[in-house]
Amino acid sequence: MTHKDWNDNKIEKLLGDVPDISDDRPMSEILARLKQDERLNTPHRKKSKKWMPALVAVAALLVIGLLVPSMFGENELSMKDQSTDNKMMQSEDAEPSARGASLENESITDEEAEMGTMDGFSTKMASETGRTHHFAVYSEDVTDSTLFHLGLAGDQALSIAVTFIIPNSQINEDIGFLEPTSYDLYKKYADRLDESALGFQEYHPYKGDIAADDHVIIHQLPQDHGYDIASASMEVYLNSLQDTFYGYQEVRFENEDGTATMFSDVGQPSSPLILKSGRNHSNYYMFEQQDGQQYLTSNFSQSQPSLNEALKQMKVKPNDVFQPVIPSTLNFEVKADDKLTTIKFAQPLDLDAMEPEKAMQMVEGMLLTAADFGEQLQFDNVVQEEWNGFNFSQPLPVPVGSNPLPLILK
Repeated sequence: MTHKDWNDNKIEKLLGDVPDISDDRPMSEILARLKQDERLNTPHRKKSKKWMPALVAVAALLVIGLLVPSMFGENELSMKDQSTDNKMMQSEDAEPSARGASLENESITDEEAEMGTMDGFSTKMASETGRTHHFAVYSEDVTDSTLFHLGLAGDQALSIAVTFIIPNSQINEDIGFLEPTSYDLYKKYADRLDESALGFQEYHPYKGDIAADDHVIIHQLPQDHGYDIASASMEVYLNSLQDTFYGYQEVRFENEDGTATMFSDVGQPSSPLILKSGRNHSNYYMFEQQDGQQYLTSNFSQSQPSLNEALKQMKVKPNDVFQPVIPSTLNFEVKADDKLTTIKFAQPLDLDAMEPEKAMQMVEGMLLTAADFGEQLQFDNVVQEEWNGFNFSQPLPVPVGSNPLPLILK
């Protein structure tokens, strides 16, 4: 049936055929049912999840944590770039003065880099030889090197014999050949040596002209040289010559006209100074400069009649200038046999019971004294068989120089 077949009569007839609907339930039951249906059909609001705000907050913090460092990083890079640009601009502005300061300090920097400080030099010596607190130089220290002996003017009007160990590579570059004489070394380095940096008076080069003729050193002195102004100054002058020109036989003193110089304290033409190349028969004591540096040196180059007497005198304080290096309570016997002299201690000598530096000054002072007599020592009755690089079970090395120092040039 389509909607075209519908009319009012048919609709009324169908409605009339619908049976009557009745509900026998009590009114209270119907009301209760309606209320129940109302509750069931009423839409309920979903309960809010309490963890949602916290989750949102955490997420926000994470986002901030990621964004802020990035922002700071970019800002830091920006600041660094800006700082770099500023430094470059400042560097360009300050380049003339900086270059001047660099040139002013260049020589000092080079010297420190090449030679090091005195402490650095001592450390280098100790690492190569196993000995510390070095007051003497031995043949093993001179590998591929040349010794430059020099007498420097100390604080108490005395000459202190020191030794510079110069690598042969530097010798070849500076002088042009190996195995130079003490005269060659003096002429090359004496006027460039920074004596004040080493803690000494500026004494070298000698006034006048120094020349060498075969085995003779000729010192031509000007009239106002001043070396003879006092006996002390004359003593420093003569002893420094003795400590410097190893390998030569004598020093002749001449005026500028070639005649023999007359020193004021002599009153007659001077005689040549006989050179001994470190064989002066002197004993060694400790001398301390005003800057605290300690050296082993002779008692104003005084000679002793024998090695036995020289060693025994080293237990006694000779004057107010020098300190003895052998304790007065240490007893020993000196036995000479050819060129080997044995020092036998009455009681076992425990070097570790002494202050390390004083013990080294005693050992090397005795070795230097023996070398001044052309002798070699062996110690007997020492507790330590090996100590600070020395082996006391055999003859000890013979020093070839005293008081090693770094070559600091101007």
